[in-house]
Amino acid sequence: MKDLLFEDDPGLDGPDYVALVIEWDELAESIENEITAQTQPVPRPRAKPRRAVFAIGMLGAITLAAWGIHRLRRA
Repeated sequence: MKDLLFEDDPGLDGPDYVALVIEWDELAESIENEITAQTQPVPRPRAKPRRAVFAIGMLGAITLAAWGIHRLRRA
């Protein structure tokens, strides 16, 4: 009796579910391929050389220290 009640009930384990998953995967893959084909890679800006940044920072620190020593001697 229980089998008769659920005989026409669509389940998720039938071939319709498998076909739906396959179609969905194909659709998602085709959309992804279209999106990647349309987008172009954005060029990344070149980073400043680390030595130059370090040298500028050191020059600023030395200048600040010299100004501080000068202020202390004048006071």
